[in-house]
Amino acid sequence: MKEKRSLFNFIFGKKDKNQNLHQAYLQLLNGYNPHFSTYGTDTYDSKVARQCIDRIATHCAKLLPKHIKDTVSNNIKGDINYMLGNQPNPLMSTFDFIYKIISMLYTDSNAFVYIAKDKNGYITGFYPVLALNYDLLQDNDGIIYLQFKFVNGQTYTIPYLELIHLRLFFNKHDVFGSHNKVLKTDLETAHTASEGIKNAIKSSNNLKGIIKFTNSMLKDKDIKASKDAFVKDFLSLENESGIAGLDAKAEFQEVNMKPITLDKEQLAQVNYNIFDYFGISENIVRNKFTSEEWNAFYEGVIEPRAIQMSYAFTNKIFNYQARKDGHRIIFSTNRLQYAKIESKISLLKEAGALGLLTKDEAREIIDLHPLGGEEGAKIIQSLNNIDSSIANQYQGGN
Repeated sequence: MKEKRSLFNFIFGKKDKNQNLHQAYLQLLNGYNPHFSTYGTDTYDSKVARQCIDRIATHCAKLLPKHIKDTVSNNIKGDINYMLGNQPNPLMSTFDFIYKIISMLYTDSNAFVYIAKDKNGYITGFYPVLALNYDLLQDNDGIIYLQFKFVNGQTYTIPYLELIHLRLFFNKHDVFGSHNKVLKTDLETAHTASEGIKNAIKSSNNLKGIIKFTNSMLKDKDIKASKDAFVKDFLSLENESGIAGLDAKAEFQEVNMKPITLDKEQLAQVNYNIFDYFGISENIVRNKFTSEEWNAFYEGVIEPRAIQMSYAFTNKIFNYQARKDGHRIIFSTNRLQYAKIESKISLLKEAGALGLLTKDEAREIIDLHPLGGEEGAKIIQSLNNIDSSIANQYQGGN
């Protein structure tokens, strides 16, 4: 027998003092319940909605998290840049980490990331946390906590200000984003349309009708037995012809029930409503977009999430003084990946003239492997531009 280990203990470790504090439910300004639940939300169960969430999460997962340091300071504990850029926790790569966060965000309009630290305050990992229920609590000192309650009944409580919290449709509730309840009708319509097509296929393969016995009054059990015999004979696997026989005592009257299904245009409109809700086009979902469609998708969906995550991670990872010193987290990506080659070459000419790109950055734009080392780090610059500090000497012929 292999020993069973607890993933709960692996992530949260041993329970700390926050688990034994006396805490009451937080009273909110708008009177809403200080409670959020993921139970009963069926957004991710819809095929079309899941496609939208998958495409958004997949493209967001291409973002590159970086720890930017404008000045040198010694109050940052742990190698955050390496952790976020490679393996935020032992269970996930950076791609999986961002994908799960965004997937949770678009499914439940809320996503939480637990920042694990050792006893010395060094960050040891970042863990997306998906619980069944979330409760806002407050202790006697006014500190706000968030209590996670998981499906297995275990709970964990942590100061809310130490959690990374992303939210969508942040409107009515003081803390949580709003559920996707407004999408419920469109999801149900899409599900009904899908079921209608499936049932229509089944109905087209079945013979429906009434067997009328003409020669005598039969008992109910005899009518049922005759009907069952007819069904068995007609639907039998051995009956390859698909033809059943009746004698003169019975007459079969077919009932033609044509199932009602949505036509192509109506079905497209149902799917469009879901696409539109997530701010994504069908071509993005089908992975056949143009550079113009990609730019629209990037600016409307990907870039806002990158900015949102940058602020959320920066504010919860670094203290006030570190942020003043210029420490921040950014999520960046190569927007030119789907641009036309003409657009890429034009950019290289313009950026190269101003000395904005290194050789490796330029090679990345046109999908070439980096050179690496000093050669790859060299700045590309046109001879038509000179340093302003020697402009007078240049013009004077020196």
